[in-house]
Amino acid sequence: MSIVKKVTVGFVVQTFDTDTEKFISQEFIAGDQVDFEDESGEPVDEFSEYLPFEMVQPLNDWNL
Repeated sequence: MSIVKKVTVGFVVQTFDTDTEKFISQEFIAGDQVDFEDESGEPVDEFSEYLPFEMVQPLNDWNL
């Protein structure tokens, strides 16, 4: 197996400024439910590697 996907249930909170009518930030909040699957979408029962969240805020016009 060469590819393992980490699937986490959680939330995205987006903040919108009604004066400028633009989104000014977004925050990813991970829940406790985490599953791992292979590249075909089949469950991987035992995966011991730590996979940190490395989410980067996108740089678009809507959050400048």
